[in-house]
Parts: sequence; C-alpha cells; structure tokens
Amino acid sequence: MLTDEKVKAGFEAAGDRMDDIEGDVDGLGAAVKEIGEMVRRYSKMMTETRAYARPDDPRTVFATKEEAKEFGEIVVSVLRSMPLDKEKSQDSQTIAAGSVLVGEELSSRLIELMGVYGKFRKNCQIVQMNSQRLDVPKISGDVTIYVPGQKVSITESGMTFGSVRLDVRAFAAYVGVSRELDDDAVISIGEIIARSMIRSLVKKEDEIGFVGDGTETYNGMSGIVGAFWSIDDDQANIAGLKTGSGNAYSELALVDFEGTIALLPPEFDEFAKWYMHKRFYYNVIMPLVRAAGVGNFIDLITDRKARYFMGYEIEFVHCMPYAEADSQICAVLGDLRDGAYLGERKQLELERSDHVLFQNYMTAFRGVERIDINAFGVGDGTNPGPIVGLITAAS
Repeated sequence: MLTDEKVKAGFEAAGDRMDDIEGDVDGLGAAVKEIGEMVRRYSKMMTETRAYARPDDPRTVFATKEEAKEFGEIVVSVLRSMPLDKEKSQDSQTIAAGSVLVGEELSSRLIELMGVYGKFRKNCQIVQMNSQRLDVPKISGDVTIYVPGQKVSITESGMTFGSVRLDVRAFAAYVGVSRELDDDAVISIGEIIARSMIRSLVKKEDEIGFVGDGTETYNGMSGIVGAFWSIDDDQANIAGLKTGSGNAYSELALVDFEGTIALLPPEFDEFAKWYMHKRFYYNVIMPLVRAAGVGNFIDLITDRKARYFMGYEIEFVHCMPYAEADSQICAVLGDLRDGAYLGERKQLELERSDHVLFQNYMTAFRGVERIDINAFGVGDGTNPGPIVGLITAAS
C-alpha cells in the first residue's frame, strides 16, 4: 500500500531531481509542469493527513488506488526521460569556457589550450570589448624631452595618437553526435569535441592573424601578410620587408635573415620572436646553420623543444608557407603585443543540446566566439614597425 511515508520519500526524490533542472523546467514540457502541480497538491494533502494519522494508521494520501497509480506512472515516466547526471541535465545553457560540456576543472584546461594551439592569440595583445565596434588608441609618437634653462618655461610637448578599429565577427562550429556514441563513450565525447573545436577555432585565428589577406577565406579580415601588401603592391616599397637573395629557398642566405633583424626597430627587440613553418625551419634554416658550421649540438642531446635563431625564439606556425614561391613572405619577426590586436567581444562558449536533433536521436554541440583581428604594426613605405618580415624575390 502506498502510505504517506512512501509518498513523502517519493516527493523528496522528485523534488531533488527538479532542483537539479531548475533552470530548464520550461523546456521539459507539460508533463513536468503537471508533476509540479501534483507535488504541491498532494504535499498539502499529506501534511493534513499526517496531522491526525496514528503511527499504525496505513492511511494513504490518495483517494483511490487508481489515482496513486496514475501519479506514480507520470513521475516515473518523466524522471526516466531526464539525464541521469546533473551535468548533462543543463541542456541549452550557455557557460563560458565549456563547463556545459565538461566539468569546471577540465574547462579551465581547455581554455588554456587556446594559448597553446593558437600562436597568434598567445603572443598578440588581447583587447576585451564591450561593444560590436571599438576604436583602440595606439601611440604613434612619444613626448619630446627638453632641457630648459633656469627660470625658463618648459616647452610644451604632446604625444601623437592613432587608433585601431576592431569590428567583431562571429566564429562558430557545430557538431551532431549519435546519442549511442555519447552514451557509450568511455572518454567524455564532450571533452573530445571541445578540444577539437578549440583547435579548429584558434587555427582559424592563426590563419587570419598571420596570412589573412582580407578575402572570404579569412572572413574578410587581414593579418600580417595582408597588412604588408596593403602598403604597396611593390615589395621594394614596403619598408618592413627584406627581400631575399632569390625566389627559391635554396637561394636564401644567412645574410637575408640578418637583414630582416636589422629592419626591426630596437624598441621592439626584447620581446620579438620569429614566426615560421616548422618545415621552413628544418629545410631552410638548419641547412644554412650546418653549412656555417654552427649547428646547435644542445638540440641533439636534450629534449628541449624551444628553438632559437640568431638570438630570437622561434614559434612554429602551421599556416606560414613551407613551399617556395615568388614574392612570398616566408618568415616574420616581431613583437606581436605592440603590433597586433585580437578584439574579443564574446569569449569562446561551448554549448550542448539534447533537443535540437531530438528526432534523429542525436546530441548537438556548438562552439561560438566573437572576435576581430587587426595586425597594424607593419610600418609603412618609409619606416618599419614592430613586425618585419623576409620575402623571397619577385623572380
């Protein structure tokens, strides 16, 4: 017999489950609302019954067995349809850093991967934006220092400012996964998809930041390469580019890299890095180093992965070129913090829904960020900026 004690225990269990899905009750349909009404109604009845029930009184809180059975069937049906773990019950919520897909501890590590995989994001200046568009000031001229004589007014000096326009766009990824795969995966499928989305998004950031030319391929954004070519169509008229000894990689010489370093203004020297493809390093630079008889023996006997060339650390960038071509910017040297902005209106959000593909018995995963990239520090036709580069000859 369904006694008031058993009903109370059932109410408490249902109440705990409903607390877990408090933010999503509206999305679970009329059945959950019906349970809520029944819980409130029968809780009141149970309280009134317990007010006069004796310890040995098996009185039920339902008028008939059919009513009790109907209530139980509804509760069981809805509870079975709910996810078994609290994390997965957070359907259609949006939490930055991916905590909908994975736990909080893992989500922080996933965001850290954006800096590991994304060489542009890792090294440029991140600008947090509170609106769709933002003009960020940049210093284009410092104050002038004077040495005034006694009782002589100090000559007024002013800084020269420019601005960098940031106009964010949405970057998104969407994946549908079989519920069987999601249910049976030994490793969380959410973690796997989150890692993949992060890799893909920051790789796209790298492609735009380093080689973007303003075309549709790069979401209409220009990166370092595009910024150089916006100065002039003739590479000889771009102050921040050093033209190599030939158009073939085999014609490049150490003196070409030395000339690239010489272009970099000294105030940007301390935090400057080389940015190039891994294959370019091993197929072009290492042969030059060996031919000069100064190969780094330490690299051969240690597990050190950091690479240096002529005193500057090297960052391997997957989208930089490794197959030779005419007028190709094959290596970049510079301080991206002073020469490139990544505007971030919305930090990467990873979301999950069990309803959007409900009919196909699939789970949907989505990753969205809203950013803009502006590589402005390439100088002009007269003066190099904080970012310089080596370019192969035109022919």
